[in-house]
This record gives sequence, C-alpha cells and structure tokens, in this order.
Amino acid sequence: MQSSNKRTPCPVCSRVKDADCRFNDEVVLCHTGTDLRPGDTITINGAQWAFIHHRGGFSGSAAVFRPHRELERPSTTTRTPHTAQELLSRQTKRSQWAHILNQFHDAYDEAWNIQDLYTCTPNQFQSACAAVSDAQAKAAALRPYLRTIWRDHDDLSQLHRLRIEAQLKSLAFIAEDFRQFQQNEFGLPCPAVVRELEASP
Repeated sequence: MQSSNKRTPCPVCSRVKDADCRFNDEVVLCHTGTDLRPGDTITINGAQWAFIHHRGGFSGSAAVFRPHRELERPSTTTRTPHTAQELLSRQTKRSQWAHILNQFHDAYDEAWNIQDLYTCTPNQFQSACAAVSDAQAKAAALRPYLRTIWRDHDDLSQLHRLRIEAQLKSLAFIAEDFRQFQQNEFGLPCPAVVRELEASP
C-alpha cells in the first residue's frame, strides 16, 4: 500500500505534506476527512470510487473509499461530488459552516454566563448587554440556514443539531429575562430581535 507524498499524492485529497493517507488499487484511506455519505461517489483517474465510511486506518478516523460497483448503490436523485475539485468545494463549505456554528456556541456561552443583572456593576451590565445582543444577532443570522446545513452535512448535524436547538430555546428565555429587566428597571421597549426569537418555534 502506497503512502501520500510529493511523488504519489493522495488520489482523493491530493495530500503530499506527509504519509497520513494510504492507498492501493482496492482501497483509499484518506485522512483529510470528508462529509460525503456512505455510497456517494467521486471520480479517481477516470473511475468511480464509493465512500464507504470514515472509521478506517490505524487511527479509526480515515475516510475509506473503494472502487464503485453499480449493484452496491441503488439509483438516487441526490447529487454527489464527481471530482476532487467538487469534493474540496463541499469540504470548504463544511469548514465554513463548522466555524460559524462554533462562533454561535461561543456567543451563546457568553450570553449564558452574564453576571446577575440585579447585582452587576455598570461595566458588567454593558458587557451583558453586548453579549446578549451578539448572541441574538448570530442566532437570527444562522437560523435561516440550519435546515440546509443539517441536510448537506450529516456529520455537522450529528455533532451540533441537538445542541443548537437547545441553545436557541434557551437564548429566547435569556433574551426575555433581559428584556423584562430593561423594561422594569429602565422602561425600555422590547426590541424586534427579542420578539423574533420569542415567536420562533
């Protein structure tokens, strides 16, 4: 079995910097990872190869590809990447969404950990206001894309979906508590973004 290097790059991800990826005529163990679903195919040197699973290699984390056999995969209307370039494009999008999801996790944590509003100092209140507002803004920006993220990137759905759904519900309560505090203590009206979060299922 060959290893990835400058003379023999990985046929899936073109890796050359180290020998992490390994391959022969029967299998490719790609350590760059993939968000393909089992049965999805790509073209390697003019031949169709199917993604099997992502638990291969000694580390148990390599993406496993084998030559595609038509009988192993029924016809489907789901479009899959057919070239290394398309695979790279999908992986790039996945990385971008993963970064955005992690940004929201961080923003939610900041909002969750604000000081008690009735005992905080003016500076702490300003920080709390900024944290809640930032989390609300990120939630409002992320919400329209969640269905697409979960549909196109199954691993992100498994890693983040339940946590994101719980955080969105919790953030609505945090925003409502903050709104009531502002209204009771300062007489401030309810901002539109709070109404949007409260109205969301």
